[in-house]
Amino acid sequence: MSINRLIDYIQAPEDTFDQYLQKAKEHDFRCVFANRFEFEQARDYLLDSDVIVAGYCDFPNGEESVEAQLADFEDQYRVGFREIEGILNQHAVEHRLYDYLERQMTEIALFCRDRHIDAKIIIETCKMDEECLTRVCEIALACRPTCLKTSTGESFKGAELDKVKLMKSLLGDEVQIKAAGGIRTYQQAQEFLAAGASVLGASAAIQITQEQQALLGA
Repeated sequence: MSINRLIDYIQAPEDTFDQYLQKAKEHDFRCVFANRFEFEQARDYLLDSDVIVAGYCDFPNGEESVEAQLADFEDQYRVGFREIEGILNQHAVEHRLYDYLERQMTEIALFCRDRHIDAKIIIETCKMDEECLTRVCEIALACRPTCLKTSTGESFKGAELDKVKLMKSLLGDEVQIKAAGGIRTYQQAQEFLAAGASVLGASAAIQITQEQQALLGA
């Protein structure tokens, strides 16, 4: 498979939203991101493509309460998003408040499943040791969000191969894994896919796809 269809494209700071959409459509990436005010523009521009328009909540800080984040998900759903990324409360992650994390992930997963929304939960693996990551994956196996995403790309470290491998060993095929943060080359992308990720997040998506095309002689 061409790797572009496995990449959620992150907008480059120098690009306008129009340029971002144009590049995503030209390269046929899996997904772009929009806020509630950009949704209709993105949806209409990408209507004749396979590019998904995804939303996001509480990004990148992860400060909201469960109730506030659910309200954000509801707002995104009413706007029209059917794929939404939310981030685990980072205070709860840093202080290992597993009961809170279980309630948050479970309520988001149920909310999204009832409305046929793909729920991608950002967990920020750089703040987790093996024990914490294992507990979070066990929670995910119980409540089944669509996907766990390694990183916001805004913290002190992005995706790590050993942690993606651990996630895959625990989640199997029951919950997808999205690796994001610091993936800038086709070789890196291939390594994360081999480790168990099924989706990648990258602002260097165009470079990655061009590297694949060069290697394949396309």
